[in-house]
Amino acid sequence: MKKLQNKYVCAGITAFCVLIAVLICGCIFLNFDKVAQGFGKMNSALMPIYVGMIIAYLLSPMVNAMERRIFIPLFRKINKKDKWVRSLARGISIFLVLVMAIVVIFWLTMLVVPEVVESISNLANNLPQYYRNMIQLTNDVGEKHPEVAQYMKESTDTVYSQVRNWVENELLPASTEILGRVSDGLLSALGMLLNVIIGIIVSIYLMAGKEHFCAQAKRLLYTIFSEKYANRILSFGKDMNWSFAKFFSGKIVDSVIVAIITFIVLSIANIPYTALISVLVGVTNIIPFFGPYIGAIPSAVLVFLASPFKGLIFLVIIIIIQQLDGNVIGPKIIGESVGLESFWILFSILVFGAMFGLLGMICAVPVFSVLYRTIKRWSHQRLEKKGLPSETDAYLRKK
Repeated sequence: MKKLQNKYVCAGITAFCVLIAVLICGCIFLNFDKVAQGFGKMNSALMPIYVGMIIAYLLSPMVNAMERRIFIPLFRKINKKDKWVRSLARGISIFLVLVMAIVVIFWLTMLVVPEVVESISNLANNLPQYYRNMIQLTNDVGEKHPEVAQYMKESTDTVYSQVRNWVENELLPASTEILGRVSDGLLSALGMLLNVIIGIIVSIYLMAGKEHFCAQAKRLLYTIFSEKYANRILSFGKDMNWSFAKFFSGKIVDSVIVAIITFIVLSIANIPYTALISVLVGVTNIIPFFGPYIGAIPSAVLVFLASPFKGLIFLVIIIIIQQLDGNVIGPKIIGESVGLESFWILFSILVFGAMFGLLGMICAVPVFSVLYRTIKRWSHQRLEKKGLPSETDAYLRKK
C-alpha cells in the first residue's frame, strides 16, 4: 500500500513539474519580445564580465609562467610560508603582466596608427589622380576598341543614374538618421571603453582567485550531475581550453609574423600603402581559410588604383606569402592542434559563420575540433563495446 502511495505521489509531482514547465514555455513564447529584450539588457550588463573573462583567459598563461618560474622561487628564499609566498607572487605577476600588456598595446598603437593614418591621407589626396587615370584608361580603350568603350559608357551611365537616385531618394532623406547613428556609435565606443576598464578590474579578481573559482564550478557540477557525467563535462572543458589556447596563441603569433613579412617585402618592392595593407593582412589572417582572401582582395584593388603594374606585383607577392604561411609558417607554429581535414575546416567556418557572424568564423575551427574529437572518442568506445574495429580504414570498400 505504501509503495502504491509513493508511486502516485511521484506521478503527481512529475505531472505538476511538466505542467509548470509547459506554462513557463507558453509565457516565454507569448512574451518572446519582452523576454528577448530582458536577455539583451542582461547581456549588456554582463559585458564587462565577458571582457574581464577574455582578458584573464589570455593573460593567465603569462601570469602562471612568471609566478612559478620567477617569483615563487625568489620569495621562498626570503620567507618559507607557502601562503604568503604564493599570494605575493600572484599579485606582483598580475600587476607586471597587465602593465606589460598595456605598454605593448600602446606601443603598437603608436607604431601602427600614424602609418595607417598617413596611408589613408595619401589615398584621399590621390583619389583625383586615380580618377584621371581611370578616365585616361577608358579613353585609350575607346580608341582601340570602340565596342568596349560603348559598353563601358552605357554601364557608367546606368551606375551614375542609380547612384544619383540613391542619393536623392534615400541618402538625403536619411541624413538625420545617419547623424543619429554616428552619435550612437560614439556613445557605444565610450561604453566599450568603460567596459574594457571595468573588464580589466574584473580580470584582476579572476586571475587572483582562479583556483577558487574553478573549485566552485567543479563543486556545482558534482552537485547537479552524477560523478560520471560531471567528469565527462570537465574532460570536455579541458579539451576546449586546450584547443582554444593552442589555436589562438599560435594563430596570433602566425598573423604577427605574416604582417611583419608583408610589411618588409612590400617596403622593398615600393608598394604604396604598405602599413595599411600589412595591418589589414595581419588582422584578417586570424580568420581561418577565408581570412587571407578577405585581406588580399581589397588591398589588391587599392594598389591597382595607384598603379596597375604594382598591383600585379602585389598579387604575386601576396600569393607567395600566403603559400609560405599555409605550408610552412602556420603548420610549424600551430602544429597539429586543429586535427581536422580541410573539408571539415571549411564546413565549420561556413556553418559557424552563418550562425554567429565574424566571431563564429574566428572560433569555428577550435570549437568544431573539440566536437569532432569528442564524437570520435564516443564512436570508438561504442564500436569497441560492439567488438567492431574503430579505425576508419576498416570500413573502406576494398576492390
